[in-house]
Amino acid sequence: MDLSLLFQIISTTIMVIGVVFGLVNLYNFQLARKREAAIMMLNSFQTTDFVKGLLYVLALPDDVSKDEIEKLPEDKFTAIYIVIGTWERLGILVQRGEIGIDLVDDAFSGPIVQSWQKLGRYMQGFRADLQRDTAFEWFQWLAERMMERETTDSAIPAYVAHKNWKPKSK
Repeated sequence: MDLSLLFQIISTTIMVIGVVFGLVNLYNFQLARKREAAIMMLNSFQTTDFVKGLLYVLALPDDVSKDEIEKLPEDKFTAIYIVIGTWERLGILVQRGEIGIDLVDDAFSGPIVQSWQKLGRYMQGFRADLQRDTAFEWFQWLAERMMERETTDSAIPAYVAHKNWKPKSK
């Protein structure tokens, strides 16, 4: 075999190995980024302000009016807006594929759907006053996706759906 041909084969083999190595690293980086985004998302819901706001939202009657929300004390009003803003940002991240809808469904489908049931009428009044249908559009989008998922796959509690779960062996 000619020496130059042998060097070409070695060079091509090294280049192919390098490309495969690069692709594997890129794939692993993307997995790590998604995992990190999921952890950050879950941690962001651990704030006192968010928890207070969610408790205030869940205590509201369904289809609360704009007037009723605006009459709330400022601290409750602000806390509720923290929840609305969080669902809004989460909807954007899900739609853009930064966070998987399955994770959001598992972690927050109930609170998201209940928040929309409580605040949907308020959002409509808010949009009408602003004359802007895009106000908090991603909150609505996300709630509708969660409701759609519940119509195709009933909401089965994790303790039922995964009762036979075993950790992966290493």
